[in-house]
Amino acid sequence: MTTLPSAPHDQDAIIPEPLANQLSTEHGAHRPHGNGGSQHLYEALRLASEAQHQLELALWASGESIWEWEAASDAVTIRTFIVANHPPDIVVLNSQDCFARVEADDLEQARLAWSMHVLGNADAVDISVRACMDGNTRWLRIRGQAVSRSDEGRALRMVGTVKDITRYREAEESLRLMASAFASSRDAMLVLTEQWQIIETNSAFTDLIKLKLHQLVGESLSRFVDLPDIMLRRLQRLGHAQAESLLQLTHEQQLPVEISISSFASSNGSAPYLIATLRDIRERKQAVKALERMARQDALTQLPNRNAFQEELEQRLPHASEYNPLAVLFIDLDGFKRINDSLGHEAGDELLQIVAGRLLTMLSPADTLARWGGDEFVAMLGDTASMRQLEELTARLLEAMRMPVSVRGHQVSVSASIGIALAPQDGYDSGTLLRHADSAMYAAKQSGRDRVDRYRPELDSDALSRIKLTSLLRQAAERSQLTFVAQPKVKADGRVVGCELLVRWTTKEFGAVSPVSFIPIAEETGIILTIGHQAIREAALLARQLQQTGQQISVAINLSPLQIRDPQLEQVLLSACREADISPMCIQIELTESAFLDSKQVTGLLLHTLKSHGFVLALDDFGTGYSSLSYLRDLPFDVIKIDRAFLHDIDRDERSAKLLAGIVDLCRALDMETVAEGLESRSQLAVLSQLGIGEYQGFYFHKPMAQSDFIALVKDAGPQHPA
Repeated sequence: MTTLPSAPHDQDAIIPEPLANQLSTEHGAHRPHGNGGSQHLYEALRLASEAQHQLELALWASGESIWEWEAASDAVTIRTFIVANHPPDIVVLNSQDCFARVEADDLEQARLAWSMHVLGNADAVDISVRACMDGNTRWLRIRGQAVSRSDEGRALRMVGTVKDITRYREAEESLRLMASAFASSRDAMLVLTEQWQIIETNSAFTDLIKLKLHQLVGESLSRFVDLPDIMLRRLQRLGHAQAESLLQLTHEQQLPVEISISSFASSNGSAPYLIATLRDIRERKQAVKALERMARQDALTQLPNRNAFQEELEQRLPHASEYNPLAVLFIDLDGFKRINDSLGHEAGDELLQIVAGRLLTMLSPADTLARWGGDEFVAMLGDTASMRQLEELTARLLEAMRMPVSVRGHQVSVSASIGIALAPQDGYDSGTLLRHADSAMYAAKQSGRDRVDRYRPELDSDALSRIKLTSLLRQAAERSQLTFVAQPKVKADGRVVGCELLVRWTTKEFGAVSPVSFIPIAEETGIILTIGHQAIREAALLARQLQQTGQQISVAINLSPLQIRDPQLEQVLLSACREADISPMCIQIELTESAFLDSKQVTGLLLHTLKSHGFVLALDDFGTGYSSLSYLRDLPFDVIKIDRAFLHDIDRDERSAKLLAGIVDLCRALDMETVAEGLESRSQLAVLSQLGIGEYQGFYFHKPMAQSDFIALVKDAGPQHPA
């Protein structure tokens, strides 16, 4: 026990005063010789000394101190045995000093208990209080009793013990908190014997199981919960274990729980016991299932995702044979990127959901459809299908994809390219089979899109060529290694009035690569932006050189849908004109209908801005879409380029001629110039001239030529004047 400040040492602490005065030696003194009275006195003293020694040892062992109070002096003497077989430490205080050390919350009860006993109204003092001891607050249990009283009954002398019980109080508080936690825990808790018999439960368990405590005591926990063997072995080895199980609520209802069990040894030597906690994990299980579902399901379309499809394909591949082939379809949307870029990702997502629904309606319940990623889908046919049946199915799929779709108030249409691979003919594992179906799909796309192709070995080399071609194209674009040629524009009399800049690419590996091959790759990979910036700079420099010939000749450049959405486009155009020191009027910007098919409002704002800077705007390939007339009305075009499809039978088909005449009259009414593309014969020129077409492009007059040759052509023609 922590002691109070020390006081003068008193060797005669415990022995009553009269007896102590008669002691002449310690209990180890020599035995006296003499008469019998002395002998009896010596024995009495020896026995008293031994009794005192035993009392001191007992007090030391119990941690208790002795206190004594004298009413006459109000002195409280406290003796503490800190070391065995050593004299006690002694502190002398008055009662007020003692009360001053008691915590304020306990002071009133301490004073009351003391006064009640001093006045004879209580048989003893027995209180527990908090007191400040050496700067620390400790719990003390103080017990005592009066050993003498006055005639009026007031205590004259009191003795007793005081003990530091802080550790016990803390243990009691801990037990109280544990009991409170046990009772109020939201998790079901049980106290069990080592034989799993229920001793005690909290209300959470009884509420869950719908039984009273008296109905549960003595029952085995295994009646309600299946305990895995591995859990029991772990409990025996480690003293604690945890596992998931099912709590039987009724004959038909089970609750998933996480059960934790720990073994505890009893402090009083009785048999050990177990504490079991059962936690409701329904929400956790539901969350896990949701995560598993998310891991296997495409969030947008709710179709199986790539991982789920591959797992199912791996499971079904071993059952495929030459006589029972497994068909895998790789489906890619044509034109999706244009719609996604023009209307935004939300519209693109809506379109994908519609497409997924259409594909599902075309497939049987035995088939599996999954979203592979982006605008790509894969299908695995559940039943054996002949090539004829596959062709019929894919034809229906293509037809379904072509149907117009209403997306956010816009009528849009896409098509699909489909590749087919069969197992085991085209692959024995999922990776190979899917790769081959993908190669077949690309072959269908390169063949013109909106069609189906079947895998064949030579497609592998085509796929490798495409990868190599993409890599080389990226390098060429970044290093400005592409070249540009000029396609002259002329009047009916052959006068050169402008040109269109066309990109060309020649490689060591593949030789001259057709724009039909590399432009789609550039648009799909985004390389077209780099190519477009180079084309703008080339056009501005060519316009500068043409200006130096003294002639007003414009240079046209074609911009793809992706370039129209390039946020840098306006600045790139203006910077190129400033650097070349030319007016924007020297540059003609050509756009196809696909550039603003479903984002006319957004593209229209850009076109009006470019028009305000002075750029000439041309609508290319006019007549190939279904809404071109509305563009003539709403967008600020200066030039309409009539698609070569109109020229094909113009000299033989009267209906085509009449339709074209109407278009020319409409453009003339709107103050728009007309240009006929793809002019190849004198007879075509005669009809077009009669209809009033202003300008022409085509092999009949000039093929595309090097820029230097075009400049020479302009110079050789000399100064020209409008007809």
